[in-house]
Amino acid sequence: MTNIFSTRFDGPDTLADIQRLVTVHPDPVTGLEELSPALAAERLSEALKAIFLPNQFSLDFIKDSVDRARSFSAESFSTDQQYQRRLYHPPEDETFPICLTGLAGVGKSQTIRALMKVMPGPAPYASAHYHEPHILISYWYASARGKASGRQLLEDFLGGDAAGVRANTSKLLTECRRRVNRDGISLMMLEEMQHQSTGQGVARVTDILLTMAGLGVPMIYVANYSPGHKLLTRNSEDKQRLLSEPRVMLPDHPDSKPWKDYVLECIRVSGRRVSADPSALIHELYRWTFGIKRLAVQLFKVAYLEARAARRHTITLEDVNNAYLSASYSSSRDDVEELTRISIHKNKTGARADLRCPFPVPLPSNVLSFTKDDRATRVSEMAFVSSLTAEERKTFEQLHPPGSPSNPSSKPVREKKPALPKQTREGLEDAYSRLLFESKGAPKPRGPVK
Repeated sequence: MTNIFSTRFDGPDTLADIQRLVTVHPDPVTGLEELSPALAAERLSEALKAIFLPNQFSLDFIKDSVDRARSFSAESFSTDQQYQRRLYHPPEDETFPICLTGLAGVGKSQTIRALMKVMPGPAPYASAHYHEPHILISYWYASARGKASGRQLLEDFLGGDAAGVRANTSKLLTECRRRVNRDGISLMMLEEMQHQSTGQGVARVTDILLTMAGLGVPMIYVANYSPGHKLLTRNSEDKQRLLSEPRVMLPDHPDSKPWKDYVLECIRVSGRRVSADPSALIHELYRWTFGIKRLAVQLFKVAYLEARAARRHTITLEDVNNAYLSASYSSSRDDVEELTRISIHKNKTGARADLRCPFPVPLPSNVLSFTKDDRATRVSEMAFVSSLTAEERKTFEQLHPPGSPSNPSSKPVREKKPALPKQTREGLEDAYSRLLFESKGAPKPRGPVK
């Protein structure tokens, strides 16, 4: 008899097969010229967000996760008798989940969506136990955003069937174990854990993860760096369960083929509206985004608005540079500069927890060398410019105007604040009177207040 719990995983098996299945090449965006600048920039951004070119880390992670699910399914449901035994007497197993972590925007969620494409779809299971074939489900996906506890996730998993088991969490967990075995779920994926990491969120994160791990199914939870730092403050019994298998997703290397292919794909999807030299753009875009693709999309969006403001429909390297220095990108620019400082000064104290990896994963040598070489180049250029005479500096600025990528003295344009009005004697006396009155405060009540 063919075991459907094993054969349902027959499909993409090699890394090349997985890559062909999950790679997304969106069609080039069209018709931006007929739209308003804001709407056109948003449409360009959505098209760039759809790009997914899996790197080696993503491919290996997807294959490993599918193999784990296949092994669990084949071992847990090898016969119809074993299936019925787990259905009516679900084992109280516990699993140690895999923590997929990395910088915000590095591509963790896209990797999870790609994993769901590779996992088997619904499959009918014919058994004498059922009058009709039962539909098996290979995985369960959930988001921890807005969830107050692990119990709430269990109730969401059961849906309407949770109404009769609200008495206590133990019965709810038992019913969820029965549902997991009934549907043949072999992998659980939990996202958005970082939204539970503020205030008392670490206790909430621990409760959610331990509750879901109690279902006994191979599990992946996705989180940024912040929850990892929080979980490291827990007791050893929690850390041993929740942080035993971290998988750190790092940005692509600056000189790697995946990063070059991604930038070239952005140029293609933009409909060739990016007219910058590709080799220069590949280098500069990495410096402005630290290889984080979400920031690259944001930068292209702002750069397109810069181009439209200049009455153009093509993005130049100067537009991307101006976007980097813009107010719209200021918070992301602070993150990139902080990441650069962290990569150069490994033992930097006071670094933000959301940008510092909680696990001892060394930064790739070529990323570190890129950062150091880029800084050395910038310092050398600044020294050259500062050594110019007034006449030479005037000629240099004519050839390389401030704000251009080739001018190292480019700085963010700051809005000039209006000058303060000149003070008069009467104004100073009024201000002193108000200050004296406010310092006294309200009169205190005498006697009991009726």
